[in-house]
Amino acid sequence: MKGLSFLASAARDGDPVAAPEAIAPFAADLEQLEAYLRDRSGIGFDILAGLLESVFDAGGKRIRPALVFAVGRLADGMGEEGRRRRADYPDDAIMRLAAAIETLHTATLVHDDLVDGAETRRGRPTLHGRWGVGATILAGDWLFARASAFSASTGAVRVVQLFAQTLEALTDGELRQLFGRRGLPTREEYELRIYGKTASLFETATESAAVLIGAAPEQVRDLSRFGRSLGMAFQIIDDLLDFTSDEATLGKPVGSDLRSGQMTLPTLLYLEARPAEDPWAKGQAAAADIERLVAAIGVDEAVIARSRAAAEAHLADALAGLDGFAPGPARDLLAAIARYAITRDR
Repeated sequence: MKGLSFLASAARDGDPVAAPEAIAPFAADLEQLEAYLRDRSGIGFDILAGLLESVFDAGGKRIRPALVFAVGRLADGMGEEGRRRRADYPDDAIMRLAAAIETLHTATLVHDDLVDGAETRRGRPTLHGRWGVGATILAGDWLFARASAFSASTGAVRVVQLFAQTLEALTDGELRQLFGRRGLPTREEYELRIYGKTASLFETATESAAVLIGAAPEQVRDLSRFGRSLGMAFQIIDDLLDFTSDEATLGKPVGSDLRSGQMTLPTLLYLEARPAEDPWAKGQAAAADIERLVAAIGVDEAVIARSRAAAEAHLADALAGLDGFAPGPARDLLAAIARYAITRDR
């Protein structure tokens, strides 16, 4: 283990990425969130304190906490009953939830990179390449525990329940991904996987925030639908960008998923139409065959169009979840984040 010296250098690597326009209205909230994420209170071991700096200096889109803040701005439309319901929670409950969601997301990335053997994340070396396997597992575990503590500090039993359910769903999604490698999944298997690994956390972000602002039960259900469908669209676009973007933009090599044996929607669509080109159909695939497949999918206009159409269908369902809310700036902010999810380039 190299200790704190590598953590300090990690914070200096790479250039900061400008916040997307859809996230910009939450700049003040996100700045305050950083203080929660980096809070060293109760940390007596310098390596853990350095870990905070390392993982959160790597940045990220912060789209999940932005969703929490956007739902929080619907609070004024909840009326007297909503004010009564949210009086049970701390004044900063929304901020604590945002910290829980982003810390949980970060914990999953730490473990996910280790499982995948990824060498870079957001253009920087992954933790296990610097710390080693054992320390990285423990670091991820510590982040999971910290996220759970943030969740519990909201004071909402329902939020804690949702958080626990999400941990189960995230694990289910990762196991489906791990054991589904090198086999062509059905569309249903693919959607179950991306719900678990991505959409479940989006769903929990918006549903939990709805609980904390005192939303009525039907509004909580609508915002749960919004988050779930948005998360599905977000992951499909991620899977598409893995073929159509470039390493400098992605912060990792193009085609990384396919090289690790993960069959995402673009691959599924491509090989459904060309089963004879499945490099694993007869056993272990040669590296050159996989490289040819990565290149072919990236320029296949039909596959790209169908993948994007699948994301847009989920987006339409997400936006339909907002129909029960009065038009206004708060609803517009949620819609803007949703549209950003399928127009982004990273």
